[in-house]
Amino acid sequence: MLRILLFCALQPLPVFAVQVADSTVSLPPITVTAARIPVPVVYAPIRTQVLDRSAILESGALTVADLLRQRSALYVRHYAGGLATLSQRGGTASQTLVLLDGHRIASPQFGQLDLSLLPTMMLNAVEVTSGAGGVLYGTDAVGGVINLQTASSENLITAHAETGAWGKRYGAVHATLRHRHLTGTVSGEINQYRGDYPYLNRALFPVQESPREGGDQQKRSIFGSMTWTRSRDKWQVSAWYSDAERGLPSINSSLSTGERQWDEHLRVWAHVRRKWAWGSLKAGGLTQAGMLRYLNPRTRLDNTGRTSMSSIQTRIELAPIRSWQLGGGIEAGFGQADHPSLKQGNMERHYAAYAHAIRSWGPLSVYPALRLDHYVRPSRITPVIPSLGVNVRLIRNLHLKVSAASAFRMPTFNDRFWLPGGNPDLKPEHGESYDAGLIWLYGGLQIEMTAFMTRMRDQIVWQPVPAGHWAPLNVNRTTNYGLETSAEFQRDLTARMKARTGFVWAHTAQKSDSFLRLVPRNAIKGHTQLRWRFLTVNIAANYTGALAITSVTKSKPFFLIHGQMKIHTGPVSLGVHGENLLNARYEYLPANPMPPRQARLMLTLTFH
Repeated sequence: MLRILLFCALQPLPVFAVQVADSTVSLPPITVTAARIPVPVVYAPIRTQVLDRSAILESGALTVADLLRQRSALYVRHYAGGLATLSQRGGTASQTLVLLDGHRIASPQFGQLDLSLLPTMMLNAVEVTSGAGGVLYGTDAVGGVINLQTASSENLITAHAETGAWGKRYGAVHATLRHRHLTGTVSGEINQYRGDYPYLNRALFPVQESPREGGDQQKRSIFGSMTWTRSRDKWQVSAWYSDAERGLPSINSSLSTGERQWDEHLRVWAHVRRKWAWGSLKAGGLTQAGMLRYLNPRTRLDNTGRTSMSSIQTRIELAPIRSWQLGGGIEAGFGQADHPSLKQGNMERHYAAYAHAIRSWGPLSVYPALRLDHYVRPSRITPVIPSLGVNVRLIRNLHLKVSAASAFRMPTFNDRFWLPGGNPDLKPEHGESYDAGLIWLYGGLQIEMTAFMTRMRDQIVWQPVPAGHWAPLNVNRTTNYGLETSAEFQRDLTARMKARTGFVWAHTAQKSDSFLRLVPRNAIKGHTQLRWRFLTVNIAANYTGALAITSVTKSKPFFLIHGQMKIHTGPVSLGVHGENLLNARYEYLPANPMPPRQARLMLTLTFH
């Protein structure tokens, strides 16, 4: 895991009162992530996608990595051993912030997350915002923010089981029960995978197919939450424990080297909210402890790293004052890492204060915000982050979104203290992000198109140095730009037939002396669901364009199709899910072949 994560790091309103012209038009879902104040997606200042519980279930995705790979404009990169990281708008994995119920959960050592370790079973919704979100959430939100939401009020019990090719075994249970003011949720899963699928081994002569060895996985997760709600108060406490063990296969040889990794995390967080006539006050905090062990018998390396982090926040929202919706908050956080390859004393504290507002003049809404962060290090760092978003209703159901915001990313513990190569004198990455787009609603159709540009200075890039090892350096400037286009359509075709379809096209390029490495210039995704009486059919397809490996070499583009069919009868759902139906040979990274065609059988029991 250490070598893989290090390699990843080296890669470069109360609902806001809005008047709608036609009251028969159904608005898209509500977003909180985009503005810190609940607002319909169509009125948000930046591009926002909300994947609700139904979208998560119909995708068939078991992990957040698979969900975002199918349904979002983000590029999800898979590595040998199952690791999955993402790139948003051409940025690195550390330049997209991942939140859990509003709290950051990325490792303070690596600055990123393995999305394959985040299960979807416990999630109620996933919000994906595109564009700099540092003014509301601080460091790392250069390309955008992903907020995983666990809160659920639906009274049900669900049991789900799967079995499939190459030793795939999956079992999960999810239950939410309500009694008067109290709501409790429990979710747990076990996921096993032998992973010995065949691949074309180019290390053999002659080249031939061999079973992949040493790629087994065992993952376990349990989540629990308790919520107490009354008219003016809401108290919630949640806990999530996850444990994973997996092999790191050697792709360039038919023999496994025996490398393995263990990932273990415990997260506990809580929220308290109180409403008054003048507004509301919300306070919360999260504490997280993580363990990562890496074993390589060939080199006799057996290292264990431990990280811990805690954060607290208090947020206030005022009732509308002369058409102004005002809010703000303060935050404090602590992070620490202990690893044999890190210098001692890896500890950091930070504090922040922010304010945001919404003001409307007829069809025009503006979203100003300002944030001040303060990092306590040997040299104190205090970035100031402003932003301004504008949403204009041009004509009926057609809105223009424009935003400009500063962005920054602080160096991680690995960047500063890794031995050898860490650079304690690194500057934070900082720059600006600009967006302009249109969103149009017509009945059950939503179309959105956004042009973006992100300019970063002092970007942190790991490069070889004369001493014979790699070290992080601040490069002068990078500029990523592109276009994101999406369409969503859902409609009842007949009394018994429903259709839902979606399309995403993301075009990304870089203007600099370097090149956009291991990120496709073009990625196209589409999905369709058709439900008729007791039968549901889902088809998902995605095209990934050529990826630049070096300045002169590129990987081949690939096209994948996935399918799922379910039969529903009462509380029972039986189905089959197929991956890579065209049996394409593809790689997200050189010498990291992905699985060929495979299928898994699914059984679900749901009781309301």
